[in-house]
Amino acid sequence: MIASRVAPSHKLAWALAPLLAFVLAGCSAGQVASASWPSVSAGEDRVYVAHGPAVYAVDLDGDELWRYPAEAVRDLAFYAAPAVSEDGMVYAGAYTGHLFALSAETGDLEWEFPTADGADGTADGKIVGSPAIAGDLLLVPTDGGTLFFLDRHSGETLRTFDAVGQLWSAPRVEGGTAYLASLAHTVYAIDVATAEQVWSTDLGFAVADSPTLVDGAVLAGILGDSLVALQANSGREIWRAASQGWLWGSPAVVDGQAIFGDVFGNIYGLDLADGRVLWQQTPGEAVTSTPVIVDRRVVVGFESGALIAYDLDTQSVDWDETADGSILSDPVVAGGQVIVAVTSKDTLLQAFDAATGDFIWDYLPAAGG
Repeated sequence: MIASRVAPSHKLAWALAPLLAFVLAGCSAGQVASASWPSVSAGEDRVYVAHGPAVYAVDLDGDELWRYPAEAVRDLAFYAAPAVSEDGMVYAGAYTGHLFALSAETGDLEWEFPTADGADGTADGKIVGSPAIAGDLLLVPTDGGTLFFLDRHSGETLRTFDAVGQLWSAPRVEGGTAYLASLAHTVYAIDVATAEQVWSTDLGFAVADSPTLVDGAVLAGILGDSLVALQANSGREIWRAASQGWLWGSPAVVDGQAIFGDVFGNIYGLDLADGRVLWQQTPGEAVTSTPVIVDRRVVVGFESGALIAYDLDTQSVDWDETADGSILSDPVVAGGQVIVAVTSKDTLLQAFDAATGDFIWDYLPAAGG
């Protein structure tokens, strides 16, 4: 175990989730736009970051390729990382409840879908979690509890599933089943072809991020100081491994291990078979995202902006850098770079060499295009 970088932020551990819930539920759309956090997805030769009033495509040198919309739209706010298809589409959900299908090459709008238009022209199915691609389908979660199944080529609604509680994370799809987490303590398994529930399991605490699927198991981190493993075919609990703080992200899986961090600043490597702790590090800074695996390293982003790469074979620190702002969403890997979206007035994206941690570039959108 390494020494702590700083003392754990107990205040953050107890206040983070309620604060974010307040920002989303208690503010007007205009206020939300200024408070939204950025989220990034990786394409083959570029990344797509959703933040504030726009979605931006940025190449791997840090140059903007396009933005949508080209001109700012009042009250439009994005939180969710876009979904990127292999056939050149980007699907971005906005807090207004509208889903935009964009050309990955040009940013041109192909179609737009409102989750539930109200009389005032806004939608009550606001989108905080990312959409998920499943063949020709697009699965869109909303904080109203509805999961939409859309034809991803036309935007037509094919079917819906109504969950209990807000849906803040992307569903995970495997073998014709979508696994969906709810803030109302529940993980659902849903038949993709019919939108019928296969099973549901109440975990007793909110599940803030997407489940991780591995070897017939569904792994869910809960705001109840635990990582829970469920059987994918039945929802039966296999094991529950205690952590010292809430789990805001999902685990990364490699070498038979589930690797994740908690908001008290602990990093864990658990045995997937039984949830036993194989190793633990305590850098002491809150983890608010999901780690990424690259070249025998696990890279963890922290709320403070710290970015630490651990050697998977020795669990020692391989490199340790700091971004210029808070990391509240998952890092991505593209072109040998670890790229993070940061919450800062000075920058939006920063890229680091995946092997060395050396800073490569940053990106801040120019005002007005």
